[in-house]
Amino acid sequence: MEIDFIIGPKTDKIFGMSRYQNEIYKRITGVDFNVIEYNSLTRLFERKYKSVFPYKNNNSSNPSSDGKIIKHIIFNRTIRTGKNISDNIDRYIYSNLIKREIKKDNVKHITFQELAYLLNSLKLDKTVITCYDLIPWAYENNRSSFWKNNIKGLKKADEIITISEFSKSEIIKYVGYPEDKIEIIYPAVDHDNYYRTKDKSILNKLKISDSCKVVLYVGSEEPRQNVDLLIKAFSKLKKKLGEVKLIKIGNPHLHGAREKLLELIESLNLQKDVIFIDYVPEEELPKWYNAADLLVYPCAYAGFGMPPLEAMACGIPVITSNFTALPEVVGEAGIMVDPANIGDLSREMHEMLTSDGLREDMVKKGLKRAKLFDWDESAKKTVKVYDKML
Repeated sequence: MEIDFIIGPKTDKIFGMSRYQNEIYKRITGVDFNVIEYNSLTRLFERKYKSVFPYKNNNSSNPSSDGKIIKHIIFNRTIRTGKNISDNIDRYIYSNLIKREIKKDNVKHITFQELAYLLNSLKLDKTVITCYDLIPWAYENNRSSFWKNNIKGLKKADEIITISEFSKSEIIKYVGYPEDKIEIIYPAVDHDNYYRTKDKSILNKLKISDSCKVVLYVGSEEPRQNVDLLIKAFSKLKKKLGEVKLIKIGNPHLHGAREKLLELIESLNLQKDVIFIDYVPEEELPKWYNAADLLVYPCAYAGFGMPPLEAMACGIPVITSNFTALPEVVGEAGIMVDPANIGDLSREMHEMLTSDGLREDMVKKGLKRAKLFDWDESAKKTVKVYDKML
């Protein structure tokens, strides 16, 4: 069996969707993959954009010292226009590349929903699309032509793989796709990398003492992630607990988001207590989980939620949101709250950090829960979908 593995732009950073497809790809045996990817003009544009706006804030205990993004409306509009043009060029180039490199009898696996537009211009048979979520369409109400084309393309797939019951329900609701043609294949965790060590030595990089409590957040700074609400709840926690730090890992993924958070941090006088670390390589991330006392993931809309799962695998208790796919991830092994209720979020954080009994109970449940998610099992289920196409 050979699969045309349509994965989009080349990347050297593994997180989110790229992590899922990479883990599935490396675990499938007995299948040949014709990987079709491209060098993205947009990625080159974004790297140039970062050189125009140097923006570090990583590994700093005083994020405001690294400066702020320059506000310039005309320039920002020019940047957005340039990105839109490069996006369109990328799509045109990639469509033609796929047309040349696909093989007639292969199953065609389009590995994420933002490539679904391809099915509108290419006549492909035996098609599978992995649709992780519909965040832009269902949550952000994005009705751009790009997303209209993606929704249209999803309708044309022979089969859809998704990553949670919640995402499946959203696909049925917003795409009108047949339920019996949607296969749920959960993300998982690599237990050879993510396991409990209780090693806090990586905190020495930040000059954080072993006695200091550490709250960790891993993810972007998009509005749906509610990082601002976490910071406000942390401010309340800080007044009660004193010696505690909040570490935020991950790139902003949204222009101007970091600037707003830095302004909030300054208004709450938390400059020395909230630490930003940008992209962390896969091999280093488990060290940060193990160094934390608590992971808080207050996301308002998630197709799954990898950070809570990875934290549980490392023996770190989890507080997360009580809606969308997150209850599927943590089950009874985490504390779930409405993140918009800052008082409740702060109280749960305080209790988890001060109650040894509660903490150990959640750690045990989390370790057990994390074992239910296995990449090898996910890979086997993916092969079954390929078999079905043939």
